[in-house]
Amino acid sequence: MGEQQSGNQSLSRKQQVWQWLKKPLWLGVPVGIVVGILGIAAFQGVMVASNQNAFCFSCHLKMDTIVQEYKASPHYVSADEIHATCADCHVPNDFINKMRVKITATADIYYMLTGRITKENFEQERPRLAQMVWDDMTADNSANCRHCHTGANFDLQSQPQRARLNHELMAQRGETCIDCHSGIAHKRIAIK
Repeated sequence: MGEQQSGNQSLSRKQQVWQWLKKPLWLGVPVGIVVGILGIAAFQGVMVASNQNAFCFSCHLKMDTIVQEYKASPHYVSADEIHATCADCHVPNDFINKMRVKITATADIYYMLTGRITKENFEQERPRLAQMVWDDMTADNSANCRHCHTGANFDLQSQPQRARLNHELMAQRGETCIDCHSGIAHKRIAIK
């Protein structure tokens, strides 16, 4: 009799578990958590991958000389072995502005696919594209520059006198980094 009662309790537990699993809310919660975690992980993976130079080079290397200019610049070749990536300069650090820039950058993909920007006409489009970057840098007071060039990485006392003076007077003049350094990583473009 004890075995039969134990078997009934076991069956009862199975039925209870099955009844619990039939409830969509309870099943949805763990499934939702798993899907949410996987979604966040995938999103983060895309963000990290799209901030790598290899990702940027995959299009720009085929289109123009931007990669070669960058590789010859102090942001790539540095005595301190510190290399600024494309994202360090072109992708904001705060989440909202980072998403705005990444969404806006998808337009470049569209323009390449539709033929508006090609290897042949890139130099004609380049002033417009450069101006967009400079406008963004001016609007946010060159936040990406200041993210790296701060503290020990921006020691005014170690700079030549003229550079030190200009950097000290930037705020008084209403200037930002891009006003003087627009040709630092890529050739200076004449805006029409």
